Amino acid sequence: MNFLKEKIQKYNEKKLTDALKEMKFHSDKKKQLETQLKNAKNDESRMEIKERIDNMNKMISIWKKNIEIINKQLKKFEQ
Repeated sequence: MNFLKEKIQKYNEKKLTDALKEMKFHSDKKKQLETQLKNAKNDESRMEIKERIDNMNKMISIWKKNIEIINKQLKKFEQ
């Protein structure tokens, strides 16, 4: 039983690590887009960048939810 529990915990830890990397990637990309937005001159490119920032915000919120779920799963196995 402990073997299976350890395997599941390691799997969840790997999922958590991957989710944190994804969230960091999207956060960094959002910061980069915000910098581009400040430097953008025409309205067309500004609108495109704003759409991409909105998409990054959506991805960040999705990954935050995933991280919360994984943390809950990890806590269940610690009990």
